This record gives sequence, C-alpha cells and structure tokens, in this order.
Amino acid sequence: MLGGQQVGAGAGVPAARGARCSDSDLFAVVIDLLREVGYDRTTIDAVAARAHVSKATIYRRWDGKAELVVAALRDRHVGVHNPPDTGSLRGDLIELLRATAAICRADSDLMQALTFAMRTNPELERLVRHQVLPAGRVASTAILVRAAARGEIPPEAGERELFHDLAPALTMSRIVAHGLPADDAFLTKVVDQVLIPVLRYQPERPAQP
Repeated sequence: MLGGQQVGAGAGVPAARGARCSDSDLFAVVIDLLREVGYDRTTIDAVAARAHVSKATIYRRWDGKAELVVAALRDRHVGVHNPPDTGSLRGDLIELLRATAAICRADSDLMQALTFAMRTNPELERLVRHQVLPAGRVASTAILVRAAARGEIPPEAGERELFHDLAPALTMSRIVAHGLPADDAFLTKVVDQVLIPVLRYQPERPAQP
C-alpha cells in the first residue's frame, strides 16, 4: 500500500553490497519503492540503499529520479511493447490486450499513484508521454503493419488514431478505474466488437455528380 514513510534498505534487497546489481534488480527496487511510498518519497538515496549500490552508479546511467522511474516502467511493460506475432490480426490484438490487462492487474495502485504524480511533476509527465506511451503505440502499429501485409486490413484504411486510443484505454479503464475483471471473454469482445470494426471502417464516399 502506498504510504508516507521514508524507506531505505529493507526486504527484497537484490544483492549483497559489493555485488553487481543488474538493471532488472535495480528496476525491481524502484517499483517496490514506488508501491510503498509513492513517487515523491522515492529517492535516489533510498534506491541506492536498498539495491546496495552507490548513488554514483545510478547517476552514471540516469540523470535523476524521473529518468530512472521511466526506465523501470519501460522495462516492466516490455510484454506490452513486444507482443507476439500469432499469425492473425485477431490473435495479435487479443495477446496485446492480455499483456495490457496483466500489467493493469499487477500495477493498478502504481498506475494511479503515478498518474497523480504526473500532475505535479512536469518532468515525469514529459518523460512518460515521450518515452513510455510512444513505445506502446509502436507495438500496436507493428500489429497493423503485419495485418495489412497479410491482407486482413487495407494499408491505410480504418480509424487508426481511434484504434490507438481505444486499444489500451478500454482495458485500463475497466481494471484501474472501475475495478472490474478483464478476462478473455471481455478482451475478445473488445477485439471483435470494437477494435477490428474500427480498423475495417470505411467512410462512405460522397456520390460523384
């Protein structure tokens, strides 16, 4: 639960002092601290203490807390940003939504806390909008490129911008905002009744005089 205490070294330390701390271990520490104390009270000092690394080690890789947090988020969302190629548009979209739902279920409290933190931390907001959100769009664009190559959708048809907005939003809203389950039945319904029709939408052309 997100609270207000200051945290240093504690449970879940990934490595003994002097041992090499991998990026994955360091990112896990960052996520744990964000869950426990929120963004504002997560500090480089606390991350270094719990990970048993020096602050200099962290600052050699990242300019500050916001950059480190965003790197941890990108690492955590790798499943969403690299969905498998199932061989069909429908299968790809279901896998994309499954990965999105898994992250939302695991990180609902974290997402809410970071959304609040972005309102008062312009640098965090800028980095999330420029480094985290675009990665998700690149992944969904790759799905559309494959589908067009297979002839499942026209190359430039459909409401692409609407698709990019809807694909994550419906799942995130159901889980994070409303606390409702997003099982395969729900995800399949979103794909079949919303996303694929949006991608195959063809506006009526005005009749030629």
